[in-house]
Amino acid sequence: MKEEFDVAVIGGGPGGYTAAIRASQLGGKVALIEKHKLGGVCNNYGCIPSKTMLRLGEIQSNIKIAEHFGINLVKAGVDFKRLMESKNHLLDKLAKGVETLLKSNGVKVIFGKAEIKSRNEILISKSGNDAESIKTKNIIIATGSSGVKPKLFGDSQNAMNSEEFLSSNEMPQNIVIIGGGPEGVEFASMLSNFGCNVTIVEMLDRLLPQDDREISSRMEKILKDNGVKVLTGSKVIEVKDDGLMTKIKVANGKTIETDRVLISTGRKPNTQTIGLETIGIKTNELGRIVVNDKMETSVKGVYAIGDVAGSMYAHEAMENGIVAAENTMKLNSSMNGHIIPRCIYSIPEIACIGMAEDEARKRHSVLIGKFNLKASGRAMTLGDTDGFVKVIIDKKTKKFLGIHMLNERASDMIGEALLAMKYLKADDVINTIHPHPTLVESIRESVLDAYGISIHSLNSNNKKHSPKSLKHFVKS
Repeated sequence: MKEEFDVAVIGGGPGGYTAAIRASQLGGKVALIEKHKLGGVCNNYGCIPSKTMLRLGEIQSNIKIAEHFGINLVKAGVDFKRLMESKNHLLDKLAKGVETLLKSNGVKVIFGKAEIKSRNEILISKSGNDAESIKTKNIIIATGSSGVKPKLFGDSQNAMNSEEFLSSNEMPQNIVIIGGGPEGVEFASMLSNFGCNVTIVEMLDRLLPQDDREISSRMEKILKDNGVKVLTGSKVIEVKDDGLMTKIKVANGKTIETDRVLISTGRKPNTQTIGLETIGIKTNELGRIVVNDKMETSVKGVYAIGDVAGSMYAHEAMENGIVAAENTMKLNSSMNGHIIPRCIYSIPEIACIGMAEDEARKRHSVLIGKFNLKASGRAMTLGDTDGFVKVIIDKKTKKFLGIHMLNERASDMIGEALLAMKYLKADDVINTIHPHPTLVESIRESVLDAYGISIHSLNSNNKKHSPKSLKHFVKS
């Protein structure tokens, strides 16, 4: 007799295991099916391993800062093999932690490949010829995405996606990164600090084309200052292996010779061979599963979350998972109203929410405030003053339209920005005492700058917006 569940989750990544735990917390009998490792791409091949390596790249950068402050160190080298062994140990520890969480919450974990056979039945193929079927009232699809390797690079033995690179044990001397989005910029930051010769090739006119132009421009300068070659507005037209090296030709006629090529041009949803067509689940032109604000697909009782449904970040997938799980248990939850932060773990980091300046100016009458880290006492003590915090405020409502940060630990500071964006106005931030010296006080300073009353830097805005006193904000 087939075992029956209230919820079956397909995929054990951040969205999947979060959904499974939440559904179980609400009293559901839950199964989680994972074909490989718990934690998914994020924990095993993406977010965690890349951030571990970025941390080590940051340490290399800090060695230079230490020398600036007068600490003489023996030149540090990178034992890449040992680095990867440490990373793998951490990943194993995280996977076991996820398994412990699931079991402690009463979730049954089944390892195998899942295929939807009907609205209420899933076939699970295991190692060898073993297979089993389970019955379920609800299905949550959390199968994630995979790196894309364009046809142009298909024959190159030296071209790999991020997952393949993070599973290797060799540090290249030279690498060409195809794509100047968040992933490409992260790898460029990391590898350049490890002493690798890095070139980024981006087809569009700037790095980080989805982010604020000022963030993009400053990040490009930081990378170039660290020895990274940046080719924007450059399309690759030919890729050819030549012995152990690969030659890449771009449209302007420039040819780059390298021993490794990292493809960072996007990902495709994992929707093949899981049985979507069997029950008629709709997908869009990009192959992503179409969902509503409740994360429900075109088939009632079947939900999709994370990359496979078009979400871009692990934290977004987790929230998708909570919403989907709560809806399987009749709680009527929605993704509407959620603000999704964007974090790039470059050196220094980038963290943003809301609109970029160009978009905000088209739609609103705005005030722009900025605080450069060169004026931050805390940034000076840390030896890293590259970066700034920028706020975009609606002039009439005093509500935040966008907050953008480029500085060390920006991903840890974005929490205050999220609360400000969702619940506060400019006057609330101004009238909140921030500790000094800290990096987070840069948020308040940038808001003060928007009104022409910055304390710790020269004000970039006209004084006409400045109140006679800060009490003006308390009363408004």
